[in-house]
Amino acid sequence: MVIGGLGTDAHDPDHMALLVANTAFGGTFSSRLMQEVRAKRGWSYGASSRAGFDRHRDAFTMWTAPAAQDAPACLSLQLGLLEALRRDGITEDELTFVKRYLVRSHAFEIDTARKRVHQKLDELLYDLPEGYHETYLKRIEDVTLEEANAAVRRRISEDDLVIGVVGTHEEIGEAIAAAVPKLAEVKVEPYDLE
Repeated sequence: MVIGGLGTDAHDPDHMALLVANTAFGGTFSSRLMQEVRAKRGWSYGASSRAGFDRHRDAFTMWTAPAAQDAPACLSLQLGLLEALRRDGITEDELTFVKRYLVRSHAFEIDTARKRVHQKLDELLYDLPEGYHETYLKRIEDVTLEEANAAVRRRISEDDLVIGVVGTHEEIGEAIAAAVPKLAEVKVEPYDLE
């Protein structure tokens, strides 16, 4: 199951703040999404979200893989968690934890010559701001709680989402549709669509 919408562009002034907030929401094993979906309920082995960069505005996405019988409740929970994130934001404790995590884990992003070359290529191929990777740690450390929460409210929508569910429509289709407030459209594709 994938839920997503527009996210951020690396040139947005609040790009890094959104990446930090997203890490608290769904970017680590101790994140809200993982704790609520996997640890507390056991609905999916993995539960994560991503707000990355691309040549143009990249998507914000959440992924889970619940069993068919758990999919509607899992979807409803994820949408509720997203709503709470936009309304309440992340906490100071979450911010402190993820900033420390991102700074400490950064060593694994630059520990080989190949990875460092790939970062240079990223900047060229994705039209990243000059020095995107070189200034990464400082920009992470500079993110404030207010900036992180404002970025979530500004960049992530609850209303313009696309939700993709792999399953049997006859088995879960109605329950999935009922789990989505303000559902605009349902499109069912055959499993063997080419």
